[in-house]
Amino acid sequence: MDRGKSYELWGVLGAFLLGLSLRMVSAGNALVGGDVLFYGYDSFYHMRRIFYTAENFPHTLWFDSYLNHPQGLELLWPPLFDQLIAAASLLLGGGVRAVEMTGALAPPVLGAGSILVLYLLAKKLFGRRVALLSAFFLAVDPKHIARTHFGCTDHDVLESFLVFGAILLIAYALTERDRRLWFAAAAGVLIAATAYTWLGASIYMGSILIYATIQVALDLRDKSSPTETVVPLMAVFGVALLFLLPFWDEAWLIPSFFGTLVALAALAFLYFLSRLFVAKKVSWLAFVPAVAILGYLALIVSCTNGTTREIHSLFWEGLNYFFGGGPARETILEATPIYEVFDFVSLPGLGLAFSILGLGVAIRLTWRARLPKDRVLFLVWAVFILVLTICQARFLYLFSVAGSILLALFFFWGADQVKASERADPLAVKTFTFALLAILFLPNVVGLMEVARDKPEVAGDWLETLDWLEENTPATEGFERPVRAGEYGILSWWDYGNWILYQSRRPVVANNFQAGAIDAASFFLSEDEEEAMAITKARQARYVVTDEKMIYRKLPAIVRWIDDDPESYIVISTGSDLFTFEHSKKFLGTILARLHLLDCTNLGHFRLIYESRTSVGLKFPTSEVKVFERVEGAKITGTTPYEKPIGVILEMTSNQGRRFQYFNSAMPVNGRYEVTVPYSTDGGLETHSIGPYLVGPVEDFVGGESRDVEVSEEDVLFGRVVEVNF
Repeated sequence: MDRGKSYELWGVLGAFLLGLSLRMVSAGNALVGGDVLFYGYDSFYHMRRIFYTAENFPHTLWFDSYLNHPQGLELLWPPLFDQLIAAASLLLGGGVRAVEMTGALAPPVLGAGSILVLYLLAKKLFGRRVALLSAFFLAVDPKHIARTHFGCTDHDVLESFLVFGAILLIAYALTERDRRLWFAAAAGVLIAATAYTWLGASIYMGSILIYATIQVALDLRDKSSPTETVVPLMAVFGVALLFLLPFWDEAWLIPSFFGTLVALAALAFLYFLSRLFVAKKVSWLAFVPAVAILGYLALIVSCTNGTTREIHSLFWEGLNYFFGGGPARETILEATPIYEVFDFVSLPGLGLAFSILGLGVAIRLTWRARLPKDRVLFLVWAVFILVLTICQARFLYLFSVAGSILLALFFFWGADQVKASERADPLAVKTFTFALLAILFLPNVVGLMEVARDKPEVAGDWLETLDWLEENTPATEGFERPVRAGEYGILSWWDYGNWILYQSRRPVVANNFQAGAIDAASFFLSEDEEEAMAITKARQARYVVTDEKMIYRKLPAIVRWIDDDPESYIVISTGSDLFTFEHSKKFLGTILARLHLLDCTNLGHFRLIYESRTSVGLKFPTSEVKVFERVEGAKITGTTPYEKPIGVILEMTSNQGRRFQYFNSAMPVNGRYEVTVPYSTDGGLETHSIGPYLVGPVEDFVGGESRDVEVSEEDVLFGRVVEVNF
């Protein structure tokens, strides 16, 4: 092995090991007391499904009665990611620890593997030096690390690995004539694997069709045969179609299957249209507009035909999902446009700007090289992913892979420009080169510090609460085989559904698939307790969990689910690095406010049973997480001569030793009053009363009297009447 190849090998190995090491840093925060804490929200459901698959291999979970309680939910997640991890964990022993560690380790391993795929792609396109530097840029890219580090068990990392592998193989299929069909077949396998990994895989097929349209137009310009472009791409989608056929009619695969069919039909159309252009001697400049016009007409015709109407519907649903609006755009942070969540006047923004400048360099180099097919493919792909990223911030990690190549191109272009200057002395050239490299790496290095400090969001008060829920609420049947509804459900905002399901092993009304989200939002924002009770009874929800983020940052998203104006509940202002929150009177009358801020005051069917130890908030200081129980409530009732409201007051102490006061009241009707109360005076619970209820007129006046009243736990649970006459 010559010295150059040796350096190259060590350089690639160094980038791989550096990338793997940085993606393992989060293990220090994710490994707590021998347990693995996973990051995000979706990771928890992936792990639930992985456990199920490991126990029932190769079968996976397609219906979960612990979701959308009590109806249950059909699952639309393609299975490959979960099945691969389950299979690997079985090879490692199959125990609980093996499954958790395999799930946590898969992202950094696949993320580091993406560095190798990137290196091979960059080397083919732009040479060894660009490839090596690109590999190191990706190794330290915090945007990519944030989605591929230890404990971030999500299908994104496999999806990214597969789709970039497919782009690499397609690039070879387009340029290696003797082996193009072999490369195309391998790319088709990876395209099919992507479809088995992610429901939206057809969007990537669309990017390849865009490339095919542009490349055929360039073939016409150069008077070369479009066969060299169309045949390899048809082989790609033909092989993909073969692998998709066994499950083509499954709901989770239908979009990708039809996407593959449309791709094959579109490629055939491009070929015959190009032949027509040659026969009629039409200018190549008209090819792309002609394809666009005819494609639009085909879409119009497809909506009038019953056979193609489903494809038409899937197409528009997909476009709306990626580029349109809808509740997801307003309620899921990662689905919002990048310009709404990304600070462009920052070091990360500077890094993105350098990548876009690198795109300009790549276009210039590709033009000078007379538009080779593989480079045109990369450019189309990079621009397409950039557009996706602009529309949805979630794709930033995907653009970071292509962006690493663009950064390397920008660096070498800048360095070469200085070297070519006649007035630049060697020392100045070295100084500039080093400074430029440092500037390009700076956003990544700073971002790495933030990634290293990142802890699983579930850690702390939430984890303690989830453990308490598992230990202090009645166990429900069917967690391992969720075919029937559990005995009761837990209602919280959908962000936390997967946490409760996985950590506490309890059915949930709403989770990250957003089934049950409307009912959850309607419950929390209801201003009428009977209306809220009706929702919990219909959903068979016995417990309710709230946290301070629902009171502040998450509140606008909750409000949008009931099609209301968030500013009628809360106004969020920003100043420097601080957020200020101003709640309205309307919000303070909601069930959410009365639960989390007022400890169920003026409520008769909900009671606080647990609160976490950390107190947060300035205007409304309260525990970070709280758990409430729905009860029938005891009815303190009787006769009264007073034509004034009758109130009840109960001194309470929480499980954290915090003292608070419960209050409720009712106006007498025809000389009788009735006040429903949720707390007993038995004192046997962690959150319990201090003494009896004080019952009497709310207003002080001469002759008014009050009574001490005891209420048993049975009175509260079974809705018994406690007679107190005045």
